[in-house]
Amino acid sequence: MLQADKRALLAGVKKDALELRNKELDFNVERYTNLATQASVMAGFSFESLVELEVPEHTNEYLSSIYFVFGSLAMSLSLYVLCVSSFCCVYGHRLALQGPHGSLERAVVLMVAYRSHIFAAAGVALANLVAAAICMSWIKMGPAAGFVTSVFLGFGFCVTVGMSRMAKVFDIPAEDVVSGSTKVYNPNAGTSPIDLALLNPNAPSVSAAQAMSPTRGRSPSSTRMGPGAEGGPYTRLAEEPTSDELPARSGVLHQEGYLYKNAGNSMLSAASRYLNQDSSRRRYFVLQGTKLYYFKAWEVYGSLGLGGAVNKNAPIDMLHHIPTIAQEASDGTRFDLVPQGGDAHARKWELQAGTEHDALDWINALRRAYSIAEEAQVGAQREGGNPALHASL
Repeated sequence: MLQADKRALLAGVKKDALELRNKELDFNVERYTNLATQASVMAGFSFESLVELEVPEHTNEYLSSIYFVFGSLAMSLSLYVLCVSSFCCVYGHRLALQGPHGSLERAVVLMVAYRSHIFAAAGVALANLVAAAICMSWIKMGPAAGFVTSVFLGFGFCVTVGMSRMAKVFDIPAEDVVSGSTKVYNPNAGTSPIDLALLNPNAPSVSAAQAMSPTRGRSPSSTRMGPGAEGGPYTRLAEEPTSDELPARSGVLHQEGYLYKNAGNSMLSAASRYLNQDSSRRRYFVLQGTKLYYFKAWEVYGSLGLGGAVNKNAPIDMLHHIPTIAQEASDGTRFDLVPQGGDAHARKWELQAGTEHDALDWINALRRAYSIAEEAQVGAQREGGNPALHASL
């Protein structure tokens, strides 16, 4: 009964969080729709002026050329705004509704990111339309061209000043803007946010023994690798199962959880060492059989499975790596996957868990995987089979 109530509570919180984010999505879709309507009107005016205007024979060719340039720019920019706004609404709604876990957040972020340059393109299209109208007055209106030009210039000036004033009056400081994001902060977990829209009601709950563990109010994985580690201290969420709660899947050795990994010999690692910063990154690791995969976050693994792994095409093969405790780590949380086989260019994976207990769990699981892979290779060599096939069983 308690478990059902907990899941109902998490489901309700997540539903309310998603509804808030959905309001922000609808707001952005409405803005894009209004902009697309205005762009279609400007495109119609531009097309009509380009097609219907008959340039007199005595007209200066430079003036007529400038007119057609401004008219073409106004039409093309208006059509660009119309097409991009329409497609953004269509694909944004589709991503939010039919995408994987976290797609609503991604759809809102993308629509906000595209907004600035779309509005800028609409403003430039309007300016070109006014410039084309001024050129048209000199082509068609004779003595009245000067007065008409002043009218259009006055219109452009008034629109520019009016929009600038409204932008200042209706401006909201960046730090005061309220979004649909539902990230909250745990005072015992540093600055690591918890997004209520990404809760998983079906995940196992934290046991009482884990809640009472002597970690100063933090979860076993709240330790960071260094002052520059990505993500910082974090609290284990309900959707992040612990290693003790993970059931065996079809009898295959399985272990998963968050670890910090060093960037290795990459350019990022070299730059971080030069700047005296830590190049470690928090990643979600999954040991499946004798292969070790890692993901940018648990949500990626929960949505895409092993197909979403960063190293899905080249997982870490435990047949060629031996887990060892790093001697330079004083707290016992660091361990390495030392490459075997004499390859001088093979990478040594430097990993770190949140606590010594978690590190020992991982080391034991990885050593079992290494033993299984080694036994499978020996058995395959005796039978003349495929060691990779045996290691995956």
